[in-house]
Amino acid sequence: MSDHKIPWLNMPGFKGETWNPIVGCTKVSEGCENCYAERMAARLASMQGNGLAQMTYDAYRHVTDNGHWNGKTCIVNSQLDKPSQWKKPRMIFVCSMGDLFHENVSSLELDAVFDEIYRAPQHIYIILTKRPENIRKYIEECAKEAGVDYEELVGSPKSNILWGVTAENQKTANERIPILMQIPVTNHFVSIEPMLWPVDLKSIIFRMPDGYGEFVYDTLTGTVFSDGDSHKLDWVICGGESGPKARPLHPEWARSLRDQCQAAQVPFFFKQWGEWLPSYNCGERSEELAANGKTIGQKWSGNNCNRFDDGQTVVKVGRKAAGHLLDGKQLFEFPKGGNQ
Repeated sequence: MSDHKIPWLNMPGFKGETWNPIVGCTKVSEGCENCYAERMAARLASMQGNGLAQMTYDAYRHVTDNGHWNGKTCIVNSQLDKPSQWKKPRMIFVCSMGDLFHENVSSLELDAVFDEIYRAPQHIYIILTKRPENIRKYIEECAKEAGVDYEELVGSPKSNILWGVTAENQKTANERIPILMQIPVTNHFVSIEPMLWPVDLKSIIFRMPDGYGEFVYDTLTGTVFSDGDSHKLDWVICGGESGPKARPLHPEWARSLRDQCQAAQVPFFFKQWGEWLPSYNCGERSEELAANGKTIGQKWSGNNCNRFDDGQTVVKVGRKAAGHLLDGKQLFEFPKGGNQ
């Protein structure tokens, strides 16, 4: 069983897979600036195919203009029943080429996606959004239609769905994580990729709507420093940015997140450094690559070198050369639960 290029899909016992029944997006925050999916969508929109393949390429033409997201979304009917066709268990990233809970995705389209998810319970499904408020809105609509209370509808959630938000800095973590954690599903996670600033998951500030105050939330233990109960994060993913315009990841940001998770015994997955590698790692990586007949191939000068305000230097060596070792260790930790 070959590994998927997205390493956090390679949970032991499952084949990693992406599934894109809906494509298209809109950039909403700083982390979206160099969107990898937008670049890939632009390439797919320029391709020619036949039969079902042509339908997929046509979908990307609908959601891009001049190589950029145009704010439209599109259901790809030819992809909709894929999970039912995969008999062996897979860990599936749902909508890697868009946001399933984009405001332009209709309730009927969401119904079609979740109907397929329920038809193929042998898989684990990863749902990752920048719009957690739309998850609750959709569940409330489903509850109203079914004639039951919201809490009753989600009281026995599917344990093979992992619900997550992306957050690139403290601001987006404060905005998105508390909304996700109010949704009483079984598995919550956060993907801090690209990590563009330090993030303290022990002190998430949740500002109440309509100016009713705020509270501090330790999302790794579920402790709320105010009245009320809460859930906790079951998984944390961290990674640097890749691509031609990638911004660097400071090693202390990644270390801090690792240490927070280890102290709370929450699985931590360090995906990659991205294009930039801390300078103190470059000698070790150079020796390793040279032993395999390769070189880092970058000079420590000009645009290939970045110095943070505290003096930490990172060197642009490329994603493959930078690798994924944090302080010499591979941290590919997965959450418990799901179908395991």
